[in-house]
Amino acid sequence: MYHVVMGIATDDAQARAKAKAVSDLPGESISATIVHADDDVDLLSIPSISDVHDYLIDHGVDVSLLATDRTPANAILDTAEREDADLICIGGRHRSPAGKMQMRIGAEAIILNTNRPVLIAGRE
Repeated sequence: MYHVVMGIATDDAQARAKAKAVSDLPGESISATIVHADDDVDLLSIPSISDVHDYLIDHGVDVSLLATDRTPANAILDTAEREDADLICIGGRHRSPAGKMQMRIGAEAIILNTNRPVLIAGRE
């Protein structure tokens, strides 16, 4: 089974784009761990997480949820390492006028601190 770790924030404008990118991966058998950096909440009560969870389930992806008190980047990196993920999925923001991909600090930290492939999902 191909395993993906993805972070979803409470106000994640790219949550659906990440879900679509994961569900569009080739292969029969995909699982995903949704990581959220707040361990004091019911994850499915957060609309962005509930939406991604339901979207992935509807598209045949096995989904697990993980709440943590770590920073988002560290939570994603640690989870990917612990679960021996095949891929990390993050959101990209936009491109600069020069065409350079603009990312948040956490996304950049993930790219720089992993040896795993990273999928950058754009806006839907």
